[in-house]
Amino acid sequence: MILIALLVGLFVLFFFIRHHTGPAHLAMIAGLSVYQMFGTDFAGWIHKAISGFPLEIIQSGVFITLILVFPLLLYLRSSRGGMFGILRIGEAAVFAALLTALLSTTVSQYIGFDQISVQIAGFIKSIEGPLVLVGVLTAYFDLLMYHD
Repeated sequence: MILIALLVGLFVLFFFIRHHTGPAHLAMIAGLSVYQMFGTDFAGWIHKAISGFPLEIIQSGVFITLILVFPLLLYLRSSRGGMFGILRIGEAAVFAALLTALLSTTVSQYIGFDQISVQIAGFIKSIEGPLVLVGVLTAYFDLLMYHD
């Protein structure tokens, strides 16, 4: 149920707050790349500085910061506009589904999943690669179509 709530909440956020998703989507992909290259080292460095926190929680915090927090801040600070009509629905759905796919593993560590959430997580994880590709394409399309 938590994944359904996360997916619906993100979709509603991206659909009704009409901002450009292109920069935020690319920031999310960049955050994923940065985490894959330097995330565990950075979390280890923080763990050495603050030895009272478990390393797994620090790693999750760094991941959520790079994947969710920074892109959402960028999204909320971007200009109003973006795609319209059916393209807006698709863009919001792709962005919400990709964020849910990326966060599902971290969320599952701290909140147990029911059977429906496990099936949803499995399905979204199975199409994560094409979701990233479609998301990057919609992000570039959003950036190319941007008019001030």
